[in-house]
Amino acid sequence: MLLKNNAAKGNNWLGLKLEGVHCNHDAIGARIYWTAAGKKRYRLKNNGGSYLSSHDPREVLGIGSASKIDELEIRWPAPSKQIDKFAQVPINRYVRVVEGSGVLG
Repeated sequence: MLLKNNAAKGNNWLGLKLEGVHCNHDAIGARIYWTAAGKKRYRLKNNGGSYLSSHDPREVLGIGSASKIDELEIRWPAPSKQIDKFAQVPINRYVRVVEGSGVLG
């Protein structure tokens, strides 16, 4: 028997690697808001979920069948008061976002 996973076929995404400057370097506690195809979504960046294990620190934002992200907003955690907003962000790839400096390929 051969099983093939077609669940994600046709869906788009954006991967973010957040880097804090005035807040903690891994941006733990950052609030990420994004809008695609009229749907608003939200995610809180955390530091993992298991004892004595690690995970990929990047965040993957799903946008379904939408062809672009209309707006991306990152509210960096304290002590930073920085809020970064982006209108044109590439999709289906990982990008690095540095607090206050924008998207860096």
